[in-house]
Amino acid sequence: MKRKQYDRPHDLWQCGLESAGTPCAVGPSCGGRCPTLGECTPIRDGDRWLCNRSDGRGGPCEGGPSPDGACCQVKHCKPKRSLRAIRGRWLRGAALFTVGAVLMLLGGSLRNDLLAPGALSSHHAQVIARAEWSNRCATCHPGANEGPTAWFAMAWHGSGKAGGVTQSALCLECHREMATAGREPLLAHGLPTDALPRAAKPRVALVSAASFSLPSVATPAHGMSASEPLACAACHQEHHGAKHDLKTITDARCQACHAEQFHSFATDHPDFGAWPVARRTRIAFNHASHSEQHFTKANQKFDCRSCHLEDAAGDLTLRVDYHASCAECHDADINNSFGAGLAMLSLPTIDTEAIDAGKWPERATGDFDGDLPAFTKLLLAADPAATKAMKTLGADFSFFDVDPDDEDQVAAAATLVGALKRLLAETQEEGHGAIAYRLRSLVGDDAKPDADYVGRLPVELIDRIQATWLGDAAPPEQFDAIEDRRTGGGWLVDDDRLALLYRPTGHDDPLVRAWLDAIVALPAEHADIRDACLAEFRRPGAPGMCFECHSIDQTSTGLAINWRGRDRLTEPRGFTKFSHRPHLVQPELANCTHCHRIDSTADPRSAYASYDASRPASEFAAISKSSCVQCHQPHAAGDSCTKCHNYHVQAIKPQ
Repeated sequence: MKRKQYDRPHDLWQCGLESAGTPCAVGPSCGGRCPTLGECTPIRDGDRWLCNRSDGRGGPCEGGPSPDGACCQVKHCKPKRSLRAIRGRWLRGAALFTVGAVLMLLGGSLRNDLLAPGALSSHHAQVIARAEWSNRCATCHPGANEGPTAWFAMAWHGSGKAGGVTQSALCLECHREMATAGREPLLAHGLPTDALPRAAKPRVALVSAASFSLPSVATPAHGMSASEPLACAACHQEHHGAKHDLKTITDARCQACHAEQFHSFATDHPDFGAWPVARRTRIAFNHASHSEQHFTKANQKFDCRSCHLEDAAGDLTLRVDYHASCAECHDADINNSFGAGLAMLSLPTIDTEAIDAGKWPERATGDFDGDLPAFTKLLLAADPAATKAMKTLGADFSFFDVDPDDEDQVAAAATLVGALKRLLAETQEEGHGAIAYRLRSLVGDDAKPDADYVGRLPVELIDRIQATWLGDAAPPEQFDAIEDRRTGGGWLVDDDRLALLYRPTGHDDPLVRAWLDAIVALPAEHADIRDACLAEFRRPGAPGMCFECHSIDQTSTGLAINWRGRDRLTEPRGFTKFSHRPHLVQPELANCTHCHRIDSTADPRSAYASYDASRPASEFAAISKSSCVQCHQPHAAGDSCTKCHNYHVQAIKPQ
């Protein structure tokens, strides 16, 4: 194969004869010197020298080598830099100039203006406007007032130095509500990892540096622990202009962490199941029975919007109170349920041959008979001896069931009689304080103000009870039909029943509510007494009929009565959100029954038999996803994740 000339573009120097088209075969040295060489190395053939120039360079020359074997075609030139070398020098010069210019700019007073990638959103711009102008970048960016070293450290560590303040920490300096008790703003969804639903735990990482939000699959998922926080800037991107919405994020950002991938709401989102019914309602209102029976019987129109009202923002978050929606039908039944009055204290009939009770009313002697009112049992529970006696007889005991031949039962009955007399004596001596002290000793920190428990009980009535029931004084003369002259909220003594009665004011009587709260607040060692007292008020036709509507929930700290219904404005922020306001503009959706259809076969009352609030109870048919898909398409109302879901949520307190 013939040797031919070839280019060497990587060389820094080229032969000076290149432009003439006759460059030497060897070329300059690495230092740019001409080697001054012949075009060939002659070869000896016998006693003659022959030219050895290659065909690529013109073949053997005419003159041939000299007699001493030297090439006669010796070339000499001034080597020139190659195009590669020239370009390299220009590039290095440009780089040095750029670095110098950048350093000059960074050292100047306008460096922040020159480095800003874009205008701030209007909300943050208002905050920055109040800061010192030269220091405004440092409000959000740690290390902004330091040198380039700190900036590179921030890009690497997320802070100006390892272990320093991060940009997310500066965000929380203003957004302090995100770091309230029970919230972890830099963890996934702002929740402790244990509070996350199992399927929602992140699987893909997001770089935690404040200035980046690049998905990464090579590192452990961020947002799972405090040591690997999820930066605010991973979702909230700034410097996109004054009108940029910082809360707007794409579905791709959501799906960077969620293992279950959704391509669209219509095709991939699961059906709603029981949503929005996550638990039974706090107020046991049966829409089915009211709409189909009670309102029909009363010739009234059942109109949802007469109870569910719009708030200032136009959403249906408000409800009318009892007096506007319920009192017309239920007030009379509630008042009648109290009868002549609610027994706060009464004396049973005892067998004086079996028990030596000392001074005891003559009309309360004979065979054992009579029940102790729930409120009396509650006061006696503060007496250890009485508590032991009630456990012997059973918390739901009646004196009628006391067997005169059973020594244990008779002894327990005698103990309770003594405890009743002590209760009266203490109340006579100490007044209202005796009642409040007993209740505070039972419920501790859950106790209400003393006035809520006594309801302005005239202490003179206790003096009268002591004098007439347990003394020799005669009862005062009673006027006829005294209950007809009392409008409620008063106290009276029934000498025939040997009972101290309280006449409530009606619905939501403060004293009745306070005593019922005290009953449910009884500690675990008095659970049997608590349940017996509650049973007296949970039976059909019970005084006040409170628990016909107000449910009792088992919580992490005990039982709690739901005196008020759900308040959407104060409850923890959940994963799912819904507003009626944008939907009511559609004529067909203005009719509530378009989505909320009553299921006449449902029986929600069964869910209120226990204290378990987590049992769903609804008289409405489940809402189907198909009702929403008609409008929630990308080209219509939109179907992005954040249309219906919140990212920042609050942990729900354990029930």
